[in-house]
Amino acid sequence: MRTTAVRALRTAAVCALPCTAALAAPSAAALAPQAPPAVSVTVEVTDGADDTEAGRRLDYRITVHNLGAEAVHGARIEQRMPATTTSATASRGLVQGHGMGRQTVTWRSDLPAHDVQVFTASAVLGDRPGSAPSAAPGTLRAAATACVYVDGNYAPAACSGDVDDLPESRADAGGGHWGWWAAAAAVAALLGPGVVRAVRRARGVRRA
Repeated sequence: MRTTAVRALRTAAVCALPCTAALAAPSAAALAPQAPPAVSVTVEVTDGADDTEAGRRLDYRITVHNLGAEAVHGARIEQRMPATTTSATASRGLVQGHGMGRQTVTWRSDLPAHDVQVFTASAVLGDRPGSAPSAAPGTLRAAATACVYVDGNYAPAACSGDVDDLPESRADAGGGHWGWWAAAAAVAALLGPGVVRAVRRARGVRRA
C-alpha cells in the first residue's frame, strides 16, 4: 500500500510540472515589454498658388492624415515659412521667430486613428535682399515646409513642401541697366581712339 501511494504522488508531481509551466508562460509574456504600434502619418502643405511676389499674402493649408489603427497623442505639427516672410499668423497655432528667414508656426494636436486634420496659416512676403537666407539656394522661390513629429522624436515622421516662383527683384533689374551702361562705356573706350584717328585723317585729306 505504501509503495502504491508513493507511485501516485510521483505521478501527480510529474503531471503538475507541465501544468505549472503552462500557467506561468502567459504571465511571463504579459510582463515582457511590448513594442509600440507603428506610426504612419502623412502631411501635405499648399497655398494654392504657383507664383507670388513681395507684399502678397499666402494662405497655407496643412493636411495631416493618421493612416494607422492607433491614435497618436500630442503630435507636433511645425511649418517653416518662406525666407522672405515679414509676418505670419496661424489659427490655433503658435508663431515663433522674428525677421526674415526665422518665422515658424507650431501646432499641438492628438491624431485619432484613420483621422484627417487640417491646419491653416498665412504669411506676408517682403522684398528679397541679396543677403537673405533661402530655403532654395540659387533660386528665386518662396519655399515653405511642414513636418509632423510624434512621441517627442527630433526626427519628423513625415514632411512636405510647397514652392512658389518669385519675380526678379528690383535690385537685380537695376543691376541689369547698370550692366548695359557699363558695356556701352567699355565699347566706347575701345573704339574711341580709332574713331578719333579716322576723323583726323579725313580732315587731313580734305585740306590737301
